[in-house]
Amino acid sequence: MKKKKNPKNNIDNFDLYKAMVENVSDHIIITDKDGLILHANPAVEETTGFLAKEIIGKKAGTSELWGGEMEKSFYKNLWKTIKEDKKSFVGEITNRKKNGKKYIASAKISPVLNETNEAVFFVGVERDITKEKEIDRMKTDFISLVSHQIRTPLAAMKWHLELLNDETLNNLTKDQKDSLQNVNNSNEKMIDLVNVLLDISRIESGRLIIKPEPSNIGDLLNSVLEEVSPGIQKQEIELSVDITNDLPDINLDPNLIGHAFMNLLTNSIKYTEKGGQIHVSIYKKGAEIIAEVTDNGFGIPKKEQKEVFKKFHRGSNVLKIDTEGSGLGLYLTKALIRISGGKIGFESEVGKGTTFWFSLPISGSVKRNGEVTLEAWH
Repeated sequence: MKKKKNPKNNIDNFDLYKAMVENVSDHIIITDKDGLILHANPAVEETTGFLAKEIIGKKAGTSELWGGEMEKSFYKNLWKTIKEDKKSFVGEITNRKKNGKKYIASAKISPVLNETNEAVFFVGVERDITKEKEIDRMKTDFISLVSHQIRTPLAAMKWHLELLNDETLNNLTKDQKDSLQNVNNSNEKMIDLVNVLLDISRIESGRLIIKPEPSNIGDLLNSVLEEVSPGIQKQEIELSVDITNDLPDINLDPNLIGHAFMNLLTNSIKYTEKGGQIHVSIYKKGAEIIAEVTDNGFGIPKKEQKEVFKKFHRGSNVLKIDTEGSGLGLYLTKALIRISGGKIGFESEVGKGTTFWFSLPISGSVKRNGEVTLEAWH
């Protein structure tokens, strides 16, 4: 027997939600299915400066209240997500307080569905994260400043080491030559680390220039493979490449995607045993181009896989094999793919290997004027 609708259910649910959110410290509003505000908890006034009586009955997300600071396309996508797709929207939103001061909010807006899967309410939860974002910006600026200051003496050291190497190498003993080479290697590693830190700070600060141009991603991969071929030969790795013939040229920044390929390939080379295998494939799937880098290396422990793209993370099973990595390569790679409009992920099993993949939309990357460029990958 079909269950009858209870017309009081929506009212009962609304009263229940009101009671639940009243004493929550985060800013919470409840709207009807058209986005008109029905209830606001006391934290809304603390966050926005608007009294509850000033906002009840008005539409959320408009410039009349604390919204209207984002692009129209942002709000269009937000409403599509919660109203048509009936999914929660999660993201950061720039808003404006009653006094005109802008702030950044971490937001989650969810539909409340009835028994016929219709959205009857929307619950919006926001938290002012302006201070956290400012602290992150200050940390990024500090890293950038320190890295710039360190790079200058490192470059001078490199120049003097090369000069010393050229002029005195024949007059040195084997131990002296080894010591000089060790100093040179350490200097190169420090320069690489500083460059990565600078690249990360450029991305995190939002100042990075993105210059998309019509590019064939297969040709870009081949250029990177030429750069890493010495490492592949040294490790006696069996390399196979599969690039489908129907790949269209897409607008992307070759430097950014070149960096991503370089990081994934050098990772695979580093963590694949001598005589191992690496397979690279690029193919078209729907409205995306997919690139995969597969190896039969050491793999990533399952309990650590959630940490892979975090700063400074290094797998516990490879620390004894390579003690000198920075743990920044995959963090940087993910950032590069995301600002290019793509997605990245992986599958891995300890002892069997890892497949890292990333996708890029055929529609291409969005140009950004910015202020600084990424260090060249070659």
